[in-house]
Amino acid sequence: CPNPDFNRPEHRWRMVQRSLVEAVSDLLVHDGKVFLQSDIEEVMLRMKQQFLEYGKGKLVLVQDECDTKTNQGGWLGENSFGVRSDWEQHVIDRGAPMYRLMLSKPSCVK
Repeated sequence: CPNPDFNRPEHRWRMVQRSLVEAVSDLLVHDGKVFLQSDIEEVMLRMKQQFLEYGKGKLVLVQDECDTKTNQGGWLGENSFGVRSDWEQHVIDRGAPMYRLMLSKPSCVK
């Protein structure tokens, strides 16, 4: 769960950089997955947009697999790894939503 710096407007929503997304998309093995989550929906929307835009067309959203059920907003309802981070547990304990998504690099992508 990235922690935006709300006190610095230029860093407020910048959780990932283009160079990181490009490196992940280049180095991720075929059928490899990227799991993203945040308790701030705007942060998740921005990260999703950045991974799809800067991923060079190599990454796709994983949506309707057997083990990934989405909620009404299209976010994954559960952490696919089954182990929650401390912050994720804190957010869930206070009844707040977590926004999650999974991206994959399909084997048909070069």
